[in-house]
Amino acid sequence: MGLQQSTAKMASPLGSSNRGTAWLRVRHGPTPMPKLSTAAFPRRTVIAIAVAIAALVATAAVATLRSHHVDPTADGAATATADTASSGGPSPEIDILLGLARDATKEGRLVAPQGNNAYEYYLSVTQLDAKNATAQDALRETLPFASQEIERQINRRELEEARREIALLRDYDPTNYTLIILGAKLDAQQQVVTAEDEAKADAIRRRNG
Repeated sequence: MGLQQSTAKMASPLGSSNRGTAWLRVRHGPTPMPKLSTAAFPRRTVIAIAVAIAALVATAAVATLRSHHVDPTADGAATATADTASSGGPSPEIDILLGLARDATKEGRLVAPQGNNAYEYYLSVTQLDAKNATAQDALRETLPFASQEIERQINRRELEEARREIALLRDYDPTNYTLIILGAKLDAQQQVVTAEDEAKADAIRRRNG
């Protein structure tokens, strides 16, 4: 039975917040995995890069403010940047991550490659600002599309990539019914592959024995 038939028997498998849209397309694609996601390290790297870029932006703004050149336009822009940073508005690193996530989405990099996909960028935003509405909405709306691609990967026996992507989606919604079903399907497919490999190995031993 396919994923869509399985989930149809459940109450709102993607949760009450599922508002999937038809504007995304995913590709590529880890079974039950430890709590520490395989995507944690790449996201830390992404945040570090974003912070470094933000520091450069802040340094440039301060330099502009301290300059004595008669350039009202430049002074006004630098003042606006400084005011935004000090008034509790979106931080530069969050803006950078959101921009990277939007670019990745447009290019079809929804959950892959690892460390350079929209889902990881949006999750990085939520690590900096857990209530960021843009990131939360994007994660919620893209989860159904990512889940469908993971099911196709399992059927194609791309099990390691599917395992990684299930872990990535579970970082956002660890109790999602669809992800639970995908995890079970991945386990079953892994058992089939393992049994086939063992049978092949046994046949080789008999021929050589």
